[in-house]
Amino acid sequence: MHNFLSGLLLASGFLAFSSVAAEDNKAGVLPLETFYQGERIEQLKLSPDGKRLVALKNIKEDTLIQLIDLISGESVYLGKTDNKKYRFAWVRWANNTHLLASFRYGDVRGLNTKTTETRLFSIEAKEGAELLPMVKAVRKGEHQSQFQDDVIKLRFPDDDHFLLGLDREMAGHDTIYQVNVKTGKASVVQRHKTNVASWVVDRQGQARASVDYNAKTTESSVRVLRPGQTEWVDAWRWPAFSEQAISLLGFGKDPKDLYISANHEGRLAVFKVDLSKADLPRQLILSHPVYDIEGSLIYSAARDEPVGIYFSDESSRSLFWDDEFKAFQAGLDKALPDTVNYITNLSSDDRSYLLYATNATTPGVYLLGNRDEKTLIHLAETFPGLNEENLVHKEKISYKARDGLNIEGYLSIPKGKTGPGALVVLPHGGPFSQDSNSFDTFSAYLANKGYIVFQPNFRGSSGYGHQFLTQAVGQYGMAMQDDITDGTKYLIEQKIADPKRICIMGASYGGYAALLGAARTPDLYQCAISFAGISDLREQRNSYRNYTNYNLAKKQMGEDNDQLEQNSPLNMVENIKAPVLLLHGTEDLSVRVKQSRMMAEELADENKVFSYIEIEDGTHHLDYLPHRKQTFEAIDAFLNKYLPL
Repeated sequence: MHNFLSGLLLASGFLAFSSVAAEDNKAGVLPLETFYQGERIEQLKLSPDGKRLVALKNIKEDTLIQLIDLISGESVYLGKTDNKKYRFAWVRWANNTHLLASFRYGDVRGLNTKTTETRLFSIEAKEGAELLPMVKAVRKGEHQSQFQDDVIKLRFPDDDHFLLGLDREMAGHDTIYQVNVKTGKASVVQRHKTNVASWVVDRQGQARASVDYNAKTTESSVRVLRPGQTEWVDAWRWPAFSEQAISLLGFGKDPKDLYISANHEGRLAVFKVDLSKADLPRQLILSHPVYDIEGSLIYSAARDEPVGIYFSDESSRSLFWDDEFKAFQAGLDKALPDTVNYITNLSSDDRSYLLYATNATTPGVYLLGNRDEKTLIHLAETFPGLNEENLVHKEKISYKARDGLNIEGYLSIPKGKTGPGALVVLPHGGPFSQDSNSFDTFSAYLANKGYIVFQPNFRGSSGYGHQFLTQAVGQYGMAMQDDITDGTKYLIEQKIADPKRICIMGASYGGYAALLGAARTPDLYQCAISFAGISDLREQRNSYRNYTNYNLAKKQMGEDNDQLEQNSPLNMVENIKAPVLLLHGTEDLSVRVKQSRMMAEELADENKVFSYIEIEDGTHHLDYLPHRKQTFEAIDAFLNKYLPL
């Protein structure tokens, strides 16, 4: 980041918190801690007046809420968690004097069903301030809401209040409350309805759209309230995984302008819908010929109008349709040509802003900008010590699957590597997600260690259109797995991968793919690593029985029990030849630890070479630092033994 726009000054950091600073690590294999310690700084937010910052700062296993005064440079801590009982889901400015913080934790509810829960607190932005709950204890007849942090609108109707969606009166059906950020006092502004799960308000704070979901039929619907009218009308309705699906993005300053994400020529695009007209006409705002456009709207704080969207194609970035912000972004990209540059936060007058710059070799840098002074000040690195000297760029590749479908993926080749090398195939979780050319911890660790890393976006990955995505519905372990296999064989044919030194590794769905790869193509891989992987598809589907999304899970995973059993690694253990490493947290609420326990038992019964490490109190996302340490150390030792370099 050394080519700067004429007239734009890039200054060095001046805040104490900005260099948690590690010594510069030169090229070479880095300590494991460099990767498993996680981000040092997260969720940096600028106050509306542009005078202060708040962030989540990670120091060893603790996460602290840090407040920074940009005028004096002083820094104080407002709260701390060790990430065992709970963690901070997010923190943001409620106004210039108070913060809102969401706490996420696990709990045990009825029917012995474990869930993730959230609670919402206010904190005055000053040293020694105490946490104030924003949702009072339930009274007789009220529902204990599982999620209590659905902040619908900040600073409404004034700076001291905000709007909160809460299913307190009727489970699964939100009421909108106006809450005082200083006292927690709440009043109802929009009562729940039986045909509404959640509400969307316009920029004036009026509930103007509602979303409902029928858990029995898995059908979703949207209703709208036209400006100047009192009767709500049906707008759209669609079954699960339908091409007709709609995502409500938000409103324009004019309450008739509703922005949505919807299908356009097989890809998701951004439309503006005119609610004042009976046929709800759509104006195409933004589309892409290859990739879906989906994400959250970017608003001009000063104009209270959407100007763009956070978008993910081969890399995540910001796309603007507003001319002023197009020019703004272009200037930043010219100043920082080697990174993807997000305007993450704007002051209320749009003149001060936070910028997040990143790429595969720049894990993430926060900068503070001023549009009037044309300055950018370096604030913090998310992973100090990780940079272009010890990280590698990801190369986008494409190949043909056996049925002719084009599949994209990303390849990380260690510095100085020539000729066929040891390969780690790293399929993503989800499966409705995607890998990109941006930084991620596991591929960076593997490439730094010396392995070639392959991250395929097999069919079912998000971002490539509806038809590509829905090929995962009811098809776990079928053509999706073939895409991973075909990509691996392609790299062998291209003499990139050494056919005798290949390991497959993944987490969640990726862990399932790793186990299935070892079982279905036993001669292709020399080892397999599964973190929180599924071994029995039918058992995983049935684990959702006590949840409202059970019928959706049946559609997603499939209702053909024979097919589920045929595609479950648990039933193919006798085929496995390669050593297997299983890792699983006992408090995983997404994929139950039972999945790995069953797999370990079968591997033992068949006298296979395997290791099983159960992470006591570990979660699906390894929220606690010692659990990440344990996981990385186990993977590192396993690779050293079974895929030595």
